[in-house]
Amino acid sequence: MKALRSVLTLVRVLGVLAVAIVVYACFYPERLGQWLGREQAEAQAEAQAEAQAAAPIALVAPAPVPPVAAPAVASAPAPAVAAAGAVPKPVKASKSQAAMAQWLGAKYRVSPSMLEILIVEADKLSKTYRLSPNLIIAVMAIESNFHPYIQSEAGAQGLMQVMPAIHAKRYEKFGGKSSFIDPIVSLKVGAEILRDCMKLKGGSEDEALRFYFGGGASSGAYIDKVRAEQRRLNQVAAGRQVAVD
Repeated sequence: MKALRSVLTLVRVLGVLAVAIVVYACFYPERLGQWLGREQAEAQAEAQAEAQAAAPIALVAPAPVPPVAAPAVASAPAPAVAAAGAVPKPVKASKSQAAMAQWLGAKYRVSPSMLEILIVEADKLSKTYRLSPNLIIAVMAIESNFHPYIQSEAGAQGLMQVMPAIHAKRYEKFGGKSSFIDPIVSLKVGAEILRDCMKLKGGSEDEALRFYFGGGASSGAYIDKVRAEQRRLNQVAAGRQVAVD
């Protein structure tokens, strides 16, 4: 019985609320429409929020940045080829010249074919400067042992151990003082200096050698070494057997 009374009471309450809503709608229809619209809008907003929360988050990759073209770099010009003579051409050596090249090659451990080029050039310079060809070759042997890139403590360079700083003008016609690395240029400049020494010393080879060496107490030993090598070369050129010491 109590349950039935509670149900009847609830029905009466709902009926009263329904009647009140109907009366309110009759007198204020616009407010009821606004209230219902707002409720619908809020419901729709809640539904959209729930849908967005449930949907997976899309990972959008950033737009690729176009590569920046590297500035064009002009290629460096290739270094100039060394002057003619830096790579000596093969020569036709005489029998005596070839014999000296073989003997010197064995003694100083230098290529005989390269020595032939120097010996032939020394013979040409001897005619130009009126010097003994074997004297020029002997000076090369004692000064540098035929190593074109050797340098002394004093700064003398090349086959003939010339001081580029002192004789810079002599190198100008060959491209500058750095051209001493060319064996033929070093030979030509050294022979020219030796010729000038001969002129200054009245044609005396010994005094020319002393001046070429730079004088001093040890110049006598230098002259003896050059002269001894010159004599051995003369013997080899003459076809004699000379020991390599």
